[in-house]
Amino acid sequence: MKTERSEPHEYRVIEEMNRNNAINLLNPSANRVFQVVDYEDEKLREELAALPAGKLVELQLDRIGGRANVWQARRPENVASLTP
Repeated sequence: MKTERSEPHEYRVIEEMNRNNAINLLNPSANRVFQVVDYEDEKLREELAALPAGKLVELQLDRIGGRANVWQARRPENVASLTP
């Protein structure tokens, strides 16, 4: 069950994706950290896994219901790829 659909925001990769396919992202404008554990599709997961710490990306995050601070990442409609 998913709740809290978000608008696109810019996030900074705090650390590279771990072996459990989780990645921590910082929303610099809110000074808030989000733990992303699920992805819209495999391509998005692979793109995020390839990003170095410090990289800024535009994403939409949806809270995964029933869990405290875990999120699903979605690519905004106007963004075809996170990498050039």
